[in-house]
Amino acid sequence: MDVLSEVLTMIRLQSAVSFCPEMSAPWGIKVPAQGDRALFWVLSRGSCYLEVDGREAPVPLVGGDLVMLPHGTAHTLRDQLQTPAVPLDQLMREGRANGETHAPHHGGGKSALVSGYFKLNNCIASQLIAPLPPLIHIRAEGSQSVPWLETMLRFLASESTSDAPGTQIIRARLTDVLFIQTLRAFLAQIGEDEHSCEKKGGILRALADPQIGKALAVIHQQTEHPWTVAGLAERVNMSRTGFAVRFSKLAGITPLDYLTKWRMEKAGALLLQGEGSLDEIAHRVGYESGAAFSKAFKREMGILPGLYRKEQVGSVNSVLPR
Repeated sequence: MDVLSEVLTMIRLQSAVSFCPEMSAPWGIKVPAQGDRALFWVLSRGSCYLEVDGREAPVPLVGGDLVMLPHGTAHTLRDQLQTPAVPLDQLMREGRANGETHAPHHGGGKSALVSGYFKLNNCIASQLIAPLPPLIHIRAEGSQSVPWLETMLRFLASESTSDAPGTQIIRARLTDVLFIQTLRAFLAQIGEDEHSCEKKGGILRALADPQIGKALAVIHQQTEHPWTVAGLAERVNMSRTGFAVRFSKLAGITPLDYLTKWRMEKAGALLLQGEGSLDEIAHRVGYESGAAFSKAFKREMGILPGLYRKEQVGSVNSVLPR
């Protein structure tokens, strides 16, 4: 069972390339905080420094490096530490004024950057993102540990300045894959650096643990099963207490609280599909009756499942072309 794929499917990831400047020295970009999204930069050519608010030391970047700011922290990019930085909105306005909305030039093109964002839309997403550090840096020389990352970054850099038919959808799909590849690379780093998640729990850190990762897979594979902490502990060959403590420490949530949240997210997806009665959905996510499920859903999601279905389907229909 691929837990990460299931989680990413449920969180309804939205991503896009938003900014593709070409720069020549001297240059600097100052980016304000954006708390509703994770931001990324790919330096496809050249070199620069990244300064992240709250972080003392600047981070040197070279061509092929990827950085993600999971919490949208304010930051500055510049060719040299003494170079003044231009606010991002000013640079983008200048690009639009010159008819270069997608790829504004700031100088002659000695360095090339691709920027974009990821937005995640539910409570499982917060469990995924909240424990991450302010900055994830995937170095060009280390990307070989993540299959196709280097190739994909080159492809994204190429598509970011293309006007060929279908470019917009290709960018969107590539950025979705980029998010997953970044998480993969970060998962690989967790085992090497115990401070990667700043000693906070999270689903990614839990997935990296062999026994707790197996427990998460069991929960996702058999969501309808009447799991207890003892039952989950037995499946991964741990004592009840040892399992409960380790799960909570790594995931930042108790086993049964995670089970409940996952059941509600899965139920929400089934409701959005518009198929099945409440009783049928209840049984598929581990509840004996529609009434028990409705009560649990309202407690967790703040809305009754029938109303949730109506509102979510209505919001999807409102953005579909007519």
